[in-house]
Amino acid sequence: VYFNFFKNEIKSFLIKNFINVVSGSRPSDGISNNIKVVPNPYIIHSGFKETKFEKSIRFIHLPEKCSIHIFTVSGEKVVVLEHNDIDDGNLFWDLRTLNNQEVAPGLYVFAVENKTPGHEGEKFIGKFVIIR
Repeated sequence: VYFNFFKNEIKSFLIKNFINVVSGSRPSDGISNNIKVVPNPYIIHSGFKETKFEKSIRFIHLPEKCSIHIFTVSGEKVVVLEHNDIDDGNLFWDLRTLNNQEVAPGLYVFAVENKTPGHEGEKFIGKFVIIR
């Protein structure tokens, strides 16, 4: 609301110069070939988002609702992560297994299964490396 002194009238207006900023990628409906793990390779002592007790990597360009199954190259299941966020296409993983143990260095395979309504069953398979 403002007062126009020249015309002696009160006017109301809506400010439309504000924008919402979301860090990272927006979620998609369907599976994208842009799904990635960052950083890849993950070097444990690189200092990237790392403290003595907290290490993490990020999955980017995920669909709104999905499951991420992570396996060793020998096929052993490491962990299953659930993503359900309509505003953020990112998911951080703390590099812990199903048994809450820190993962070993090596090559890992991940499978993303889309659970977004209308796109159920779509899959993407990728890989990432953890280096000591």
